[in-house]
Amino acid sequence: MKLPITGGCLCGAVRYKISTKPISGFNCHCRTCQKAIGAPYFAGLFVPSSALTITGNYKEYATVAASGNTVYRAFCPKCGTSLFGRNSTFTNIRTVAAATLDDPGIFQPKKDIWVADAQPWDTMNPDLPKFNGNPLH
Repeated sequence: MKLPITGGCLCGAVRYKISTKPISGFNCHCRTCQKAIGAPYFAGLFVPSSALTITGNYKEYATVAASGNTVYRAFCPKCGTSLFGRNSTFTNIRTVAAATLDDPGIFQPKKDIWVADAQPWDTMNPDLPKFNGNPLH
């Protein structure tokens, strides 16, 4: 994997760099992710907070997750692209939306999380481990 990993929003107003290898890749099937991105799951990377550099202005929307933690979802205020997030409990880890990577082909999900909320028409990869919650808890 070539570093840094770069990405950004649809209109280019918000860009980011990830300076180290991601901790892991995941697909989150929770209802909050489904509603926030308008898709059956959020494909994301866990990255160290210190490794994520963001340029441009973004907005955050806070929600209380099923875990009880506050999740802040960042998006571009111009084009609406869902970009990254942060969690009130895991402050040293950020999530980055895999679809916003300049090279999304590098994304390798390692697990499906919050699968209890998955839609019946959402076909998951049977080879990935499944978790009813977030295995970080």
